[in-house]
Amino acid sequence: MGTTLSPDQLVMVTILVKLGVMASIASLLIRFGAFKSLLYKTELSLKEKLIFALLSGMLLSSGVIVRLLLNYDAADLSLSGTVLVGLLAGPLTGAAVGLMVGAPAAFNGELLALPLGVLYGVSGGIVRDLCRKEDIWSFSPLIFLNLYRIAQTAIRDRIFDWQVVIFAVTLALESLRIFAGSEFPGLLFHLPSQNPWVMLAIYIATLAALGIPLKIWNNVRLERKLAEQEVLVVRARLQALSSQINPHFLFNTLNSIASATRTNPEVARRLIRKLSSILRKLLEEQEHFVPLKEELEFIDSYLDIESVRFGAGKLVVEKDVAENTLNTLVPSMIIQPLVENAVKHGISTRLEGGRIVIRTRRGMGAVIIEIEDNGGGLPQGERAAEGHGIGIANVNERLSVIYGEQCKIELVSAPHEGTVARIEIPDVDISHLRAS
Repeated sequence: MGTTLSPDQLVMVTILVKLGVMASIASLLIRFGAFKSLLYKTELSLKEKLIFALLSGMLLSSGVIVRLLLNYDAADLSLSGTVLVGLLAGPLTGAAVGLMVGAPAAFNGELLALPLGVLYGVSGGIVRDLCRKEDIWSFSPLIFLNLYRIAQTAIRDRIFDWQVVIFAVTLALESLRIFAGSEFPGLLFHLPSQNPWVMLAIYIATLAALGIPLKIWNNVRLERKLAEQEVLVVRARLQALSSQINPHFLFNTLNSIASATRTNPEVARRLIRKLSSILRKLLEEQEHFVPLKEELEFIDSYLDIESVRFGAGKLVVEKDVAENTLNTLVPSMIIQPLVENAVKHGISTRLEGGRIVIRTRRGMGAVIIEIEDNGGGLPQGERAAEGHGIGIANVNERLSVIYGEQCKIELVSAPHEGTVARIEIPDVDISHLRAS
């Protein structure tokens, strides 16, 4: 024979189920991209407020309809839900949702549901205008922990915590609902009980139903903020590394010009003209990533300078560039240090000059870039290592920041045969890093 629950026990069960329903609705709403994007904004536009009102209003009014049709009291979250909308979107949006939530109940004879629904939403909106926004988001479903934190802030820091206002307004609205529902039976839904402990549980549940979605949504906001901070850190590192590359290149080129001014002023003038065009590009460049085609054009300008310095016919440049690699986005100034390394540590030691070969091709999910020289090769201890010089170390770090530790320069060298520097640029989404 089944056990029949007393009215107070039914109220307690309804309260627990109601908290679960609120958590489910909060989790469901963040699956909508349009709703999720609203959580990250301090102020909402009229269109965004409309979206917020429609999504939350439809869900909350559906709960009221379920209560009316199926006599399932736990589905009705009208008070906490409408106050929540006001807290997050302002009094007008709160009032609109209050109308949507109160309308089904009013059509069923609960005439006080409509004006009180509007009052819930407007009250939440007024609290929003009074409180600091972070005080709203930090409101916790752990009510007693909230009370402890409020008391600690007031006593230790002598700072008024605006969460007191959220507590007071929510409890006042719940008291008004219970009073109106008791004084005017049938005109307003509420959970009835004469037991003081059950009444205390009703008040706590109302506060918790407000805090649960705030906690869930605030976690989403914090995850987004952390992700944004990580991207900003990566961008800052890229900017710092890029600013190291440009002075390094400039220093070496100015040395070449200084040397040429003593031996051949005409050559020095040509070098200065080439350098000015390169510096113009560097100063205008704002993107961390550029098409490979642009990067290779920059290399052409750099090699023009080196060719002038070496003398006619002493520096031979060959290219084997695959057409399907030219539009690939690569980190800006990623190839120039490799070419500079080939010139400085490779063919510059050869009295008769030398040859540099630039190759690009597509591999398995990556663009492979190779810079080959026919110099004397790296010393034995540096073969297949990370190389030497500021430029090579810088390129390695930039690749690591963008693509991960596994993406590094591969150096293959043999004594008196030259060196091949190879990098693989993975086909990955770097859109979040492209802004300067």
